[in-house]
Amino acid sequence: MEEDPNDAWHAKPGPADPVLVRAVLTAARSKAPAEALEEVATDAYEAGVTPLGMMRACYAAQDTIVAGAPEGSDDPAYDAVLDLMDRLTGFCPPGAKLEPLPPK
Repeated sequence: MEEDPNDAWHAKPGPADPVLVRAVLTAARSKAPAEALEEVATDAYEAGVTPLGMMRACYAAQDTIVAGAPEGSDDPAYDAVLDLMDRLTGFCPPGAKLEPLPPK
C-alpha cells in the first residue's frame, strides 16, 4: 500500500531530501530550536514539501543525531526534532499543529 504524502501521522522512515535533513539538523542545534524548526517546516511546506517529506527528513535527522552522540547520552537536538514531529502529526496542544498550505 502506497503512503499518503499528506499523512504525517502514519509516516515511516524512508528516503529524505538531504538538503531538508541538513536544515532540520541545523535548526535543531540552534539557540532557539523550536522557533527555528517551525520556520524550517513552514518554509518547506511553502516550497511544496509534503507532511510525509517533512517526517522523513525528521527521521533522518534523528538518525544522524543518534549516530553522532556518545552512547548513553541525551542530545537536546533529538528532543527538539521529536517535538517538531509531534507538531507535524498533531500530537500537540490544539492550535499548535503545523499544517501544509492548501493547494492553490
